[in-house]
Amino acid sequence: MHIKNLANLLFIFFAGSLAGQTITLDSTGTPEHPLELYLSEIDEMGRTLSNWEADSLDQGSWFFGSYAMLLLSNNGKGENVPFVGLETVVPSLWSDFKYMTPRYLLELAGGALSNGNLMSIRKDLIFNKLRTEERFILEVAGFSYLRMLQGTIGDSLFSVLVKDLIQFSADPTCITDELIKSMSTHCCEELAIQFEKALTSSRWSDVELDYVKTRPDSIEIGIKHLGVWHFPVEVLVISTAGDSIRYTYGLDQSTPLIIPKLDVAEVILDADHLLAEYYRYNNRWPRLRNNVHIQPFGALPDWTSYRITVNPTIWSDWDGEKRVGVKLTSGFGVDLWPAYPSDYRHRISLELNGHSPYDSSMSWGGRISYGHPINLDNRLFSHLMVHYYDDWTGISMGITRYIGKQRFLIQGPRLTYQRVAVAFEFDKYADSLIWNHNQSIRILKGSYSGLSLTKQGDRIYLRSNAASGRGPLGNFSIIKAQADLTGVFWGWLAGGIQFVTGFQSESTPDPYQFTHSYVWQDGMAAIPNFRGQTKLTENTTEYMGLSISSGYWMKGIQLKLFTSGMIVDMNKVGWDVVKPHYAAGFGFEHNSFFTAGLYFPLWQSHPLEGEEPWAWRYDARLVWNL
Repeated sequence: MHIKNLANLLFIFFAGSLAGQTITLDSTGTPEHPLELYLSEIDEMGRTLSNWEADSLDQGSWFFGSYAMLLLSNNGKGENVPFVGLETVVPSLWSDFKYMTPRYLLELAGGALSNGNLMSIRKDLIFNKLRTEERFILEVAGFSYLRMLQGTIGDSLFSVLVKDLIQFSADPTCITDELIKSMSTHCCEELAIQFEKALTSSRWSDVELDYVKTRPDSIEIGIKHLGVWHFPVEVLVISTAGDSIRYTYGLDQSTPLIIPKLDVAEVILDADHLLAEYYRYNNRWPRLRNNVHIQPFGALPDWTSYRITVNPTIWSDWDGEKRVGVKLTSGFGVDLWPAYPSDYRHRISLELNGHSPYDSSMSWGGRISYGHPINLDNRLFSHLMVHYYDDWTGISMGITRYIGKQRFLIQGPRLTYQRVAVAFEFDKYADSLIWNHNQSIRILKGSYSGLSLTKQGDRIYLRSNAASGRGPLGNFSIIKAQADLTGVFWGWLAGGIQFVTGFQSESTPDPYQFTHSYVWQDGMAAIPNFRGQTKLTENTTEYMGLSISSGYWMKGIQLKLFTSGMIVDMNKVGWDVVKPHYAAGFGFEHNSFFTAGLYFPLWQSHPLEGEEPWAWRYDARLVWNL
């Protein structure tokens, strides 16, 4: 089965949650929201196709929609036809949505969503009381499990199970229990136990192809069942001559699979993607053969491939220094944030860029970074980064941990999270024309961030940073806090207030000074939300800033008016005599999973040298949100 874009499912949830409004009913009681309408139609279809005759529309079940999805997929329509009516849920930004089919929903629901509480099909869930997004998730999850069951036991026995559960279920809420009972009667008891775990445990399963060894008279294939439940898995063996043979690795099998000796070219577990498993990149041997995709620009990730994405870039510093470069990113899995915490594995990025420094015509440098989840259940992630430029080399390493209760847009209308991060960094600045010669800095950073985001676009974002280190002038410390409050009023007017404040020791090295103009080098050095072009030339020990903006939405682009102010103590004279910096102007923004902005700060109190307070200026930015 070919998989085009497995992140599409969560993009539907994310975009639908952001774009969708409260579901309202017209005078006939027909749901107007496309996703709600689809759920109503697929539920009715499932009741008809399963021969459900009871009059119980007031009671819902995951089964009917899941069963209808399965039949649509099996008769071929699901391979070619997207869900009718759902196109309007997703903004036109998601151009790949036209390729969306139930099969792609299956791929993602059987993977990333199975880690957490999103696929739990329990009898105590009142299905009709769940939010639209949650009911959609459960039906897609049920589709994944039913397809796995049908592929394992065969069409004939599966039909018997469906007939039994329809006959003996007193109402739709009993269907899950009756399905398990019917499996115990017609299938093996252990398979029924494993399937019940899959439906109700909220936990994940994975099958891994560990190794392939050639023996004198046979081939040994090491296979591992991971997770808390597992199903039989089909093993496809392809020879160098192009012949293919299929074997079954049994439910209770734990020893390696031994097959007759042949020249093996490739081994694939679950080649038809029947299992609702967590990862699929570890189902193939050799691991990377025919499994690397090169994708230009910002292509969406692929579930089964190691992808390499190419991103050419060009940008400008506040000094007017031009920089050009290219960035390569790669990894296994899917990056689903913010719709769901990242399940990306072995994330690697390589960045090369050149610029025109003070002492030569052009110089090149780069950085390489690596990230990997340490523990997905506990949402613990790691990162490592090494950078080398003509004037700046160093290394950074750290971990990020989600804390407290999190809720994500695929679970309902609100995204909330809290996370903390710790990192250690060593930097050396060696260009004497820019920095103090051979300036070595060691710094320990810590941060906290919290977010609440509704599907209407109302957002509260809090972030605090603290850092302590040692530089050429001795020990230093940095503290920074940031708060963003934005909202959408009357469905068309967007506005927000952003506040930032901070303190740093007098001994803070130049690269970490708030006044440093190269924002690409360190996030703690940037002036956030100050959409002017003022260049601060004196070291500061404390600062405070406020930005206010409002604007009108025009089909994905917002016309925005803004004003901002920054008060900075640069001369150790205290707040009472400091002259604030102001800027005001207008701009255009697009907000979705990224923010792109073009701003025109027409007036600013402290313009760059040679400029007037009133002048035609522009700033541009591109930011991946959250």
